[in-house]
Amino acid sequence: MTWKLSQMETIVCAFCRGAGKDPFDIMSSLSTCCVCGGRGTVTVSTPHARCAHCRGTGAIKTLTCTVCRGKGVIPLTDEPRICCSACGGSGDDGSAPAMACLCCRGRGWVTRRPVEVKMARAADQESRAPEEKKGLRHERQRLGIVR
Repeated sequence: MTWKLSQMETIVCAFCRGAGKDPFDIMSSLSTCCVCGGRGTVTVSTPHARCAHCRGTGAIKTLTCTVCRGKGVIPLTDEPRICCSACGGSGDDGSAPAMACLCCRGRGWVTRRPVEVKMARAADQESRAPEEKKGLRHERQRLGIVR
């Protein structure tokens, strides 16, 4: 993974919407926000994008988002990205929407990496002994790999 040296930016806390207080009054109405520590702002690296899992709110139900840690944004890399085929870009696990997608880890996208294809040379294939080829065929059948 390639990371560029990023700059930091201060943004409004997504979890408490800048109020600095617990938005759900779970502990008490006087509790400070667990994400920003009562400051109302958080520091994030740039570039960043809206968190797909919590839709930028910083919360999943009444808990802090596990993907963005309540900040509402996630850092971006300079690698090419494509939409996650497992969640369709929503960042949610299909079986349990409160859980992050296991394929993209809740980001909604995956990095596109070049695929290396290694081809065996025909001369290498022909140089194998017939007994070795038979043994490989038998082993593939035993494992259920049929060609």
